[in-house]
Amino acid sequence: MERRISDFTGSIATQPLRDEHRKTYEILEEFQMNRISDESFIEHIEFLLEHHFPLEERILFPSFEPYLKDFLPYMEPIKMVMAEHNGVRNLYRKFREMGDRKFLIEISSLLMQHIYKEENGLFQQIDKILPEEKKNEVFFRLHHGMMEK
Repeated sequence: MERRISDFTGSIATQPLRDEHRKTYEILEEFQMNRISDESFIEHIEFLLEHHFPLEERILFPSFEPYLKDFLPYMEPIKMVMAEHNGVRNLYRKFREMGDRKFLIEISSLLMQHIYKEENGLFQQIDKILPEEKKNEVFFRLHHGMMEK
């Protein structure tokens, strides 16, 4: 936990998700210090899987992809975080199948790294590159839960 992340402050497009990152980071620290129950941690994982990841995957990332291509000829930053989302999903599925707490520990470690990368990398790029009108649109869609099909 020595690696620190940004101050969770961004543009209107990323702030709602950054607020969720802050809460997740606090829960991760509590879980890793055995200050919250496994059940509380599991509830938060389910929140991430059912709410947070879909907002990023269906609203934020698709809105940013066209602009990212102008700066980088590949989609590596988004591919990397999507792979991590899938990693959390796979570990959680294994936890549900086998009931082994080691999967919760792996999830907490992966999520710490994931939030670090989004906060100090991808979200900073989004805040820098995404035009203001697009940021406003993303905020509206995040706030109203409107997803791409």
